[in-house]
Amino acid sequence: MARGNRTGGPKTQLGKLASSKNSLKTGAYSVQQILPGERQEDFEELHKMFIDDFQPIGVVEASLVHEISLLAWKKLRLERVENQYLYGVLNATLIPEEYFAAGLPRKEEIIWLLQDLSAMTEGFVAKHQRYLNWARAAEKRTLKQEEINQIQRDDEDLYMHLKREVFEFHSGSAMQIRFIRWAGETEDEPELSAEDVAKSLGNMIKRSESVLYVHKHLKEITNIQNLIRDRRLKAFMESAGPIRAYQDLSRAFFKVLDELRKQQDWRLKNKTLES
Repeated sequence: MARGNRTGGPKTQLGKLASSKNSLKTGAYSVQQILPGERQEDFEELHKMFIDDFQPIGVVEASLVHEISLLAWKKLRLERVENQYLYGVLNATLIPEEYFAAGLPRKEEIIWLLQDLSAMTEGFVAKHQRYLNWARAAEKRTLKQEEINQIQRDDEDLYMHLKREVFEFHSGSAMQIRFIRWAGETEDEPELSAEDVAKSLGNMIKRSESVLYVHKHLKEITNIQNLIRDRRLKAFMESAGPIRAYQDLSRAFFKVLDELRKQQDWRLKNKTLES
């Protein structure tokens, strides 16, 4: 296959989980007794428990007890892998389309916030309320360079926010290169001009308004998050793969168990006849 045609596999968290779901099947039907991440000692302990229960005599009974142990081991494996997979599904990052499909009004400007709602602290919201008040007032006047310089001297938090907004507004342009060193202040850092700030005020206002919108509707959004997880769980439960694998193992387990009991009954009957 040509390099350009290779997909490289799933990229999103849910995509990777969907791909890993194959382990539910392969783990259940694997012919290998011990898989990576499992311990031979744990299997041997389980096997010993079955030996103690059934007290097999002869190679046939010993073989059947070993087979029962292996089937029980695979059932435990399937339960473990299924639980890990389900935990991953329910805790995977919720994507914006899931929010919108679950009833959240489609607002493209809040997508960046939906990626991580843990950022919605009271302090974060209060800052954006302050940024919004300043930007709305600044829109109504002509910004002067002296005002920006004064903010740089007296209000580092607001100044850094203005720089980020200017950077975002001019993303992909030469302006971005001018402020590429924003990780830390330097003496020779380019001056943030009043003209640059004025051009970015519209975006700054939209960004802060989106923060306040999400904060106002946070309870509703949290309820939607729970709904999304319920839908994921429902979709998982409707998937026949893991259930079918577990049922196959259970049928095989009880079939071998029945064969073992018949073998032991046959042995006991023969022993009685011989005596």
